[in-house]
Amino acid sequence: MVHSHTHDSSSDQPIHWARIYDLAVGLLGPRGTRLRAMFADDLQLRAGDRVLDVGCGSGRLAMVLAARVAPSGSVDGIDAAAEMIKLATARARRHGLPAHFQAAFAQRLPFADTSFDAVACTLALHHVAEDDQQTAVVEMHRVLKPGGRLLIAEFREGQRHSRIRLRWLRRSTHEDMINKALGFVTAAGFTGIEQGDTNLGWLGKITASK
Repeated sequence: MVHSHTHDSSSDQPIHWARIYDLAVGLLGPRGTRLRAMFADDLQLRAGDRVLDVGCGSGRLAMVLAARVAPSGSVDGIDAAAEMIKLATARARRHGLPAHFQAAFAQRLPFADTSFDAVACTLALHHVAEDDQQTAVVEMHRVLKPGGRLLIAEFREGQRHSRIRLRWLRRSTHEDMINKALGFVTAAGFTGIEQGDTNLGWLGKITASK
């Protein structure tokens, strides 16, 4: 379980208490809204694109992505926690947006090769079993179309915010996950890899293309 803080490199650690998580994310307020818009910009989305949100959580980012690609495009979201899928599905229905969600694992994406124009994975890779994190990024590469765009956002160390961060959002309190992710993206064969800042000091991002 995520909230036990036990370290097991061979198993995923999904967040099952979806409503509490969604409330916490909502507390970011306007900063969270701007962050999600930035991520959609980074993916260079156009109407008609098909987008995958890996570790979609309660679906807040997926709603922004879906609004960008509507009406002819669509968003698929996957999360290991069925509770998150239920909440995200209700959110999409409420907003009337083309987003569809299913319970699945990042290291075993249930989609065909070259299915998506863009893939996002924000604050989710660290919840994947450590032994499977590289595989998850390889899977993101597999399902992207040639020229498709990747965005990964993850925790980084060395920021004053790290001491007050909600510990249950992450697997470990000592790893610099954004730099680990950079290694995974490079090894998976992505090109045009860039690392950047967000409007949250403790959160870094990586963009790349297939």
